[in-house]
Amino acid sequence: MDVDGLKIELLQKIIACKDEAVLKKIEDLLQNIKIEVNEPNEEYEVEKHKSLLSEEQLKELERRSKAYESGEEKAIPWEEVKKDIEEKYGL
Repeated sequence: MDVDGLKIELLQKIIACKDEAVLKKIEDLLQNIKIEVNEPNEEYEVEKHKSLLSEEQLKELERRSKAYESGEEKAIPWEEVKKDIEEKYGL
């Protein structure tokens, strides 16, 4: 079966599906894929994604990133963090 045939078959199955849990799984699976759009004489890509972070988390991440970039906050090297965890928890 070619790709277009597979797409049609999948669309038909999705349309016929009455199980909301299955449809949610399909939606989750497709959330972070790159979508290619082809039109006559036009080629471009659309990246579609749904963030797993809340708006509040995204704002905090942005705040911390700016603080790091400005030198206001410093990063701790992974090896140092790993060593501290190993010492603290005996790992």
